[in-house]
Amino acid sequence: MPVFTGIFKEVAVDHKLIVPPQKPPMECIIDTFVDVEIEKAEVIDTPIQVTTVAGVVDLQKIVFVGKVIIKIKYSALVPDQKVHAAHFEAQFCTLIEWPDGPPQGTPITIDPVVEKAVFKMEDGRKIFKAILIRLDVYR
Repeated sequence: MPVFTGIFKEVAVDHKLIVPPQKPPMECIIDTFVDVEIEKAEVIDTPIQVTTVAGVVDLQKIVFVGKVIIKIKYSALVPDQKVHAAHFEAQFCTLIEWPDGPPQGTPITIDPVVEKAVFKMEDGRKIFKAILIRLDVYR
């Protein structure tokens, strides 16, 4: 069973989403769904040493690559089919420093936690999104 290392990082994924032209324009957002997939998480050795309370230690880094999967359910400005959904993916990549971390190649597990997700309709096609993800590192 993996054990939490105490190492984590928060990543903000924020930019505009555009409802595809084949979909009708939005009247209002009904519901949202957010999921996070980690595609790569790898410990990397560095030649850097840092000073901690335990003394001088090697600094490892973790490279993360992932994607946020978003589904927006909305009511449309059309008379026939009122409820529609638009699907989006947003890629992200980040780095975490891990003083005295394990050597390169050590297996790790990443638990992505969506801490906050805000969606604001700007007009019938544009949605501003701000998603805050915490990436918890387990060994």
